Amino acid sequence: MRKIAGVLGLICALVVSTGCFDIEQSLTLNKDLSGKAGFKMGVDMEPMVLFMAQMARGMEGKEGEPTAAEIEKAKKDFLTKKKTKDDTPSPEQIKADAKKELPKGVELLDASVKDEGLRIGVNLLFGFDNVNKLAQIKLKSKKPVGEAGKKGEEPEMEEGEGGPGPKNPAESPFSDLLVKDEGKTILITSKPMNPAGDIMGGGEGEGEDEAKGPEPDAETKKMIEKAFKNFRIAFRISAPFEVLESNATRKEGSTLIWEYDLKSLEKMKPKQLAEGIKVRYKK
Repeated sequence: MRKIAGVLGLICALVVSTGCFDIEQSLTLNKDLSGKAGFKMGVDMEPMVLFMAQMARGMEGKEGEPTAAEIEKAKKDFLTKKKTKDDTPSPEQIKADAKKELPKGVELLDASVKDEGLRIGVNLLFGFDNVNKLAQIKLKSKKPVGEAGKKGEEPEMEEGEGGPGPKNPAESPFSDLLVKDEGKTILITSKPMNPAGDIMGGGEGEGEDEAKGPEPDAETKKMIEKAFKNFRIAFRISAPFEVLESNATRKEGSTLIWEYDLKSLEKMKPKQLAEGIKVRYKK
């Protein structure tokens, strides 16, 4: 899984620096709790490139929006730097690596990587014999501390020794998913992936009225909102059971959907954020 982890790591690094990402998890359950799970992660870097052009213009003492030439230069510089870190594997290689690394009972059914310069996307589809095995999926690549990779690469850290910043959602795409058989009911819980939370200010509070933390000033918030304009996280669950209760944001047929953008997450109280995704089915 080293190659797919490299691509996902690149995407997450871009996510942290741009915020213009789209993450969607999906879960399709059978009555015996086997089924399929999807993980899609995409990044659109164009808003960040425009932001970089604006910053460069301001540092030169210029006012107003960047010119077409300045934007083009920013795009070229960004793509040049990105190219030095790019190592996109084929879907066939991803599948071959997955057979060696995934937990028993979990299979990578399909994989694709799409790189369009300023837009990158990864799409993974897993099959599983028990839904709770999804939490065991680890896509993080590891090398001993200090071991160099290709020429010019930084040594990789031991697991758990990553630098500061938001959690990489690609390392364990279903780490927070828990499906509990309660006898007559089935309870599914998870947490919406929100790497933007720390950047926008504030963490998860424990009380409903507890403050989320210091808010950025108006000018900083405006810049962040511009960089995060395409931000979206979503979770879909389809199951052959009767829904007794859920906090899904919407529904399509029998599919429950939790979908958030930056503004909707900002409006949520700490208690709602802490509760995360929740649905209880009747068996």
